[in-house]
Amino acid sequence: MLAGCQIPPKQPNLERVRRSQPLLGTFVTITAYGPDRERAQQAVSAAFDEFHRIDALMSLHRPDSELSRLNRSAARGPVEISGDLFRVLAKAQEIASETDGAFDVTIRPLVDAWGFIWKEYRLLTEAELRAVLPRVDFRQVELSSGRRTVRFRKANVSLDLGGIAKGYAVDCAIERLRSLGVTNAMVKAGGDLRVIGAPPGKPAWEVQLEDPRKKGRRTRIPLRDAALSTSGNYENYFVAGGKRYSHILNPRTGLPVEGIAACTVIAPTCMESDAWATACFVQGAAPSLNQLGRRFAIRFTLMPEASQPEEWRVRQTPSFP
Repeated sequence: MLAGCQIPPKQPNLERVRRSQPLLGTFVTITAYGPDRERAQQAVSAAFDEFHRIDALMSLHRPDSELSRLNRSAARGPVEISGDLFRVLAKAQEIASETDGAFDVTIRPLVDAWGFIWKEYRLLTEAELRAVLPRVDFRQVELSSGRRTVRFRKANVSLDLGGIAKGYAVDCAIERLRSLGVTNAMVKAGGDLRVIGAPPGKPAWEVQLEDPRKKGRRTRIPLRDAALSTSGNYENYFVAGGKRYSHILNPRTGLPVEGIAACTVIAPTCMESDAWATACFVQGAAPSLNQLGRRFAIRFTLMPEASQPEEWRVRQTPSFP
């Protein structure tokens, strides 16, 4: 997954095309190199079309999306869904099972109760938490691969694919670029990205990890033919009573995760890196590094200790670049 030491032969006359669009609640930037600028532009446009297509399938903010229709209907009986949505749900359920629910796409009622979907933040009382937690359980989602259907085993289950759909959209965009002959590209959507090949004359793409403290300190990561995702507590959060409440919730307790500032995962696909970055953030550093250190490259930035407010501790797998 990581960059090699040898610099590949220089590819002559490669034109760079780079464009950005606001999509999926963030800015999507696609950078591609090709021998023909017009063809590269067409390929980038086709890659952006993939983001629009996935948004139409999996957006929570669109009442006409396939996900919204599924949430309205699946408690009444099996609902046949598209191959794209089924692939994402199957992977989500696989990771939920591996992590005993640390990653759980039925978390939507919790996210809604805390106000993170529409950024109308509020603290929950213990009674409200007790009322909403029974609605969060990935085991209430039944998938049938033969018929490609989804059924909710009880009422009031609702899915939120915010921790995996963006990564899948990045993968779809990369595959579209490949199908149109692009072999050197980066697709970045907020904290999720995937690269193929490398810029001309370089061994790898250089990816910068954001400083959770927002003090300008940059960590540069070489990446080639791999995906990288970061989950952090420094973008979507609110402060109440002097305490920070992050949008990354533990599905098992209903509470925002504490003690971790950021978790970065490098994986073969962005759907994997996106979902596992969230799952590891919830599980914590020690369990995640022990469980997954041989499968993925993982880096944690922990919150500063009270006695050393300016020092941030980092834990990572030996394979993290």
